[in-house]
Amino acid sequence: MCSKDHTEQADKQSLSILVVEDNLINLRMITASLERIGHQVECAPNGQVAVEKFTANSYDVILMDIMMPVMDGITACKAIRELEREQNIEEGKQIKIIAITANAFEDDRDRLLEIGMDEMMNKPVDFEKLQLLLFQ
Repeated sequence: MCSKDHTEQADKQSLSILVVEDNLINLRMITASLERIGHQVECAPNGQVAVEKFTANSYDVILMDIMMPVMDGITACKAIRELEREQNIEEGKQIKIIAITANAFEDDRDRLLEIGMDEMMNKPVDFEKLQLLLFQ
């Protein structure tokens, strides 16, 4: 779990995903589900670690919890978007960041999209919906 190795099920649809989640149970559930369907998963326990991993690695998608210690998901998303601007990465070619939160309403979704998230999902994660969002 939380490794760079592809699972045996990995195929052309396999994505490299950074899961940013401070709750160990949620982290294990999300990671196991993603690896089971063939994705390559790395983990970060907070936004600060996520930003550090983003600068050192290449990912297709970041799944970002919103409420975390050290650095929350909103601050981390803003930092990642700023790094992308500094690297002159065009808006349509930015990494996909999907917010994952337990306390979400439609107003929250709008606010998260405004600050740079690409989509929002409620906890507990609906993995069928997540799989669709990963490839949109």
